[in-house]
Amino acid sequence: MIIKGNCQIAGIGAYFPEQVVTSKELMFEINSEKNYGLSESWLDDVCGIEKRRVARPDELPSTLAIIAGEEALKTSGVSPSEIDAVIFCGISKEWIEPSIAHKVQHELGCTNAMCFDVSNACHGFMNGIMIADQFMQSSNATHVLVVTGEVTTDITSHYIDKLKKNKADLKKEIGALTLGDGGAAMILTPKTDTRGFQFYNLYTNGKYADLCKIGATKNGYNGQMVMGKISSMMIRLHSAMIEKTYSYLNWSSLDVGRFICHQVGKKPHIRMSSMANVSPEITPISYKDYGNIATVTIPFNIYNAKPEHGEKVLVGGAGSGMSISQSGIIF
Repeated sequence: MIIKGNCQIAGIGAYFPEQVVTSKELMFEINSEKNYGLSESWLDDVCGIEKRRVARPDELPSTLAIIAGEEALKTSGVSPSEIDAVIFCGISKEWIEPSIAHKVQHELGCTNAMCFDVSNACHGFMNGIMIADQFMQSSNATHVLVVTGEVTTDITSHYIDKLKKNKADLKKEIGALTLGDGGAAMILTPKTDTRGFQFYNLYTNGKYADLCKIGATKNGYNGQMVMGKISSMMIRLHSAMIEKTYSYLNWSSLDVGRFICHQVGKKPHIRMSSMANVSPEITPISYKDYGNIATVTIPFNIYNAKPEHGEKVLVGGAGSGMSISQSGIIF
């Protein structure tokens, strides 16, 4: 599916908890060398993930989202009362209902905003952007806050406990050890010129849903995160779409100033750059210091890259399922 872009970024924010946990600490905790034949530096060496941030017990998904939202409002110059909609897109939630967006709306003072949640694994934030974009075209909305907060390291803790007792398959659960916590927010407004989102190219294939599937149980979580197969399929699906994306954007790879993509580790990140035919040097890295930060990945890397005025940015989104998107932004 191809969707024409109608919005641009007015403000962006990000927030990470203070606590840092290294990959070597996690591997030491499960006694990886004795129990699984893997060195304590395996996550560093193979996945390229050296550390991640871990939220305190009082830092909920909404907490991280709200702090990021405060920064997005500040950088945009938009007042909370001007926000027409709040869309929360995280995997993590502190309750089943109501939507976390309600809490974000209240705490930020976005009293005139409608609100709801969108969930689509790590691809959720990109879906939130696209929904906001369509609001710009089909309604009188002029400011939409898309926000996320991820506290996925509770999944890590669950599987650490199982791995310590040799009650889990490390190869199937290794993805749980790559996760990190954080929050991000983006305020979108209608385009006023050629800047902003140009096109979105979307594809989903539910055949691969079982490759990364986590469910909640009375005793915690169950499922699997088969990262090697997930990553290979992500690259394959992106590769099949990239020529069409460049064609719709009327760009070549040489036009791309930055390539922002979802990140699960070092090897897939390098392969994503190769897929887009761009240098790894223009593809910012977050996995090394933050791990797999799920829906926070795309907005945080845009936030951190600080693209220059007029710069063309290619975005490659992905989430288990599999859901894939490619889009182009002119800043």
